[in-house]
Amino acid sequence: MTVRVPGRPGAELGYTEPLAHVADTIDRIAASGNAGIHEELRVEDWRVVGRSIFPTLATSEVCVTCHNRELGSARFAKGDVMGAFVVESDLTGYVARSLAYAGFAFGLLLLGYQILANREYRRTRAIVELESQVQLERQRREAEAHSNFVLSHDSLTGLVRRSVFMEKLGDICAEGCEKRFFLALIDLDDFKTINDTMGHDAGDALLVAIGSRLQNLAIDASGLAARLGGDEFALLVPKTERIPSMRSIGTSIVDLVRREVTHDSFSIQSSCSVGLSECGPGQLHDRKSFLKYADAALYVAKNGGKDQYCEFDDGIRRDLNRRSLITSALPQAIRHNELSVAFQPKICLASGLPVEFESLARWDLHSKPVSPGEFVKIAEETGTVLELDLATLAKAAEFAVCAINLTGTQVRISSNVSALGFRTPQIADRILDCVTKAGLPPRCLTIEVTESVLVENVASANESLSSMRANGVRVALDDFGTGYSSLRYLQQLVFDEIKIDRSFLQDIAKNNEKHFLFAKIVEMAKGLNKEVVVEGIENQAQLNLAVSTGANLGQGYFFSKPLDQTAALAYAQRLTRDRFGSQAV
Repeated sequence: MTVRVPGRPGAELGYTEPLAHVADTIDRIAASGNAGIHEELRVEDWRVVGRSIFPTLATSEVCVTCHNRELGSARFAKGDVMGAFVVESDLTGYVARSLAYAGFAFGLLLLGYQILANREYRRTRAIVELESQVQLERQRREAEAHSNFVLSHDSLTGLVRRSVFMEKLGDICAEGCEKRFFLALIDLDDFKTINDTMGHDAGDALLVAIGSRLQNLAIDASGLAARLGGDEFALLVPKTERIPSMRSIGTSIVDLVRREVTHDSFSIQSSCSVGLSECGPGQLHDRKSFLKYADAALYVAKNGGKDQYCEFDDGIRRDLNRRSLITSALPQAIRHNELSVAFQPKICLASGLPVEFESLARWDLHSKPVSPGEFVKIAEETGTVLELDLATLAKAAEFAVCAINLTGTQVRISSNVSALGFRTPQIADRILDCVTKAGLPPRCLTIEVTESVLVENVASANESLSSMRANGVRVALDDFGTGYSSLRYLQQLVFDEIKIDRSFLQDIAKNNEKHFLFAKIVEMAKGLNKEVVVEGIENQAQLNLAVSTGANLGQGYFFSKPLDQTAALAYAQRLTRDRFGSQAV
């Protein structure tokens, strides 16, 4: 193959080269004027060929002259490319080895990458799993904390519940009361009236407001406020300079509850009763006593007129001890038939004849009489009042049977039954069983109930009273005018007589306001075709006023004080024999 040098017409180099591109390469070298070594790598016939082209330059005038003379023309000049040497190498094996090494290196690199990737994957996975576990544990704890909060805090007010508060009391008492603490039990006054008149939403709004105020007071005093249930709250605070005494905390609670609460269009004015007790060094209280003392003080505050606080003291301690004694002894006295019954006659105002005896429970504890107002109230609070009433009725029925046998005339008795007793569905059957066992005809019995029975359940009470009336038992509405008196109740309750409370005769005088009201009540009762019994007649003037109004029966110390069974039998026998012969008592 002949290689011509560009720019040199007719210049040829004798050159045997199977590849035509070598001449092109030399041409490019000559054209560019770059006479350096040119190397290239090509694949030819499945071989890798490495070729180095070394250009030949005219470096001297002698060389140029010689060449031009041989060519017969001045074709070359000093510095021109006059030809080239080509060096070829078979690089197939080298390339193959290089590729093998490269493949091996790539494999190692890939393996290393895989190892690193697997390690990073495991690390990342471990981190993700750990984060997931942490997140799950956090969610579990948050859910548990929320659950514990819901279980331990009141949903309406956000205050702690009774269980948490009692636990706190136990902790304080367990520590020996090294620091002085004040416990306040708070009961909202007439909360039911607010619910009934303004609605439960208003009642809830009041509870929330009171709860918030107590909570703020507890936080300021480093104490604890709780909602014990319904409208009952509790506050436990340590003695501090800000709260140095029970009086200071009691005054603060009463004042903050008195503050007005606004809900929708309602302005709610509330009050509370507060019972306070103290626990501290030198006072060995347990949790039960700590709470019981505050509860006893609360009881006194409510009975004292409400809207006030009361501190537990020695006087309340004595009353509490006596109350505890009566509470434990009364059920045993009822079971062991230790109660007695006194009888007070009811007199016909027109004829002066006794027409009935009212039975009154009496009880001596350790040979000392207990006031009926005391033990009957405790019986109502402890749930033994129905057994007390039935025990009294049984003794009264036995007395009536004895009086009938002694006088030969019909003797009627009346007996009180508490409104709480009418919560028992079988109350009518149990009353009829009492008189039946004694052998007393039901027509000789009058059951006296107070108006509070209407507050319990009018329909249920009427059903029981109607059942007794159907068997001949009379029904009297006792203490009319002192509780929930209204014409609606008079229309709803089935009864045969009205007993006007003794309070109407106190300070009564002819033509004064009490006399006018008393006369109208008698007129209304007689208009309803009911017998009227006037209680508490103690002098001739009161008797004259009662007679002037047209009342039917009278009862009081003017006629007779309550008599024991023997005296009452003698009273009935004497009146029957001396004054009325064989006429009915």
